[in-house]
Amino acid sequence: MLFACSAPILIGLVVLYGERYHRTPSNASDRNPLLDNLTLLEPNKLLVKVGNVELRSEDLRAALQADFHGDLSHAGLSQEDLASKVGGALDTMIDDELLAQAGRLQGLKTKLQGSAGRNDLAAQLLVQHLEKLPPVDEAALRNFYKNHGEKFVIAERVEVRELFLPLQGRPDQRSKDKSYVLGQELADRIRKGEELGSLAAQYSPESERVRKRVHEFRSGPMELQDERKVLKLKPGEVVGPFRIEGGYSVFQGVRQIRSGRIPFYEARDKIKTYLESKKVHAARKQLVADLQQLTPIQRFALGPTGGLFTRACQ
Repeated sequence: MLFACSAPILIGLVVLYGERYHRTPSNASDRNPLLDNLTLLEPNKLLVKVGNVELRSEDLRAALQADFHGDLSHAGLSQEDLASKVGGALDTMIDDELLAQAGRLQGLKTKLQGSAGRNDLAAQLLVQHLEKLPPVDEAALRNFYKNHGEKFVIAERVEVRELFLPLQGRPDQRSKDKSYVLGQELADRIRKGEELGSLAAQYSPESERVRKRVHEFRSGPMELQDERKVLKLKPGEVVGPFRIEGGYSVFQGVRQIRSGRIPFYEARDKIKTYLESKKVHAARKQLVADLQQLTPIQRFALGPTGGLFTRACQ
């Protein structure tokens, strides 16, 4: 059943790299080590031994299936991206096996099988280890806020009203577009005292009239120089029409908001989440490093001529 579920990605991989690997490289330097990772998905292939446990290509496919949330489709991935994902999944699988073996020695158990069981035991061991470490306390949160002030700066922004006009011509012919010409006329009328909201009610599509309300502008889908002009708007000033996604917009400034800093009490929860995540990552990395010193690991990989060789990691 597992092989059947994995068939779509294997068929796709043949299309992706079959031509490259069905010919013998004229020179060893022609090989791409990254793309060699794709051959790790060939059926019934011994990939690595962690202690006395063999991990095979079927185990790797199961790990990838979990990573893809059950969908092994590789649509949108380049050869390099897919090969990198395969290599990363293999490294993670080896680390999980190390942790799982250590967990079993400590009496941890799981009812799950295969890749899921390995992940469960690894997670249990990590939780057990984290319980022995000091928690992320208030002092750590405040120190991070103090030492990384640049992460909590609120950029300068402006509140505006906007009048949007959908395209009526080709996007590359601005001067001939009826919406651009109309936008120039309406911008002049606003400068002369007419209300942007009233004009938007007449000329903007109903679905876009919400833009006439006061809203905060930080950036937009437009040319950088146009974006800067909007950000510099003072109350009452008008700029545009500027080309944006789907049409043109005229902007009127309402209020400038200076740059500032997010208060600690607003940033506290995000800082805590970040530091706890970093703590988990560091703890797992250290556990794996310690276990690598105790457990022999043999990887089976492609040699320079396409043959198999083993490399002892420990």
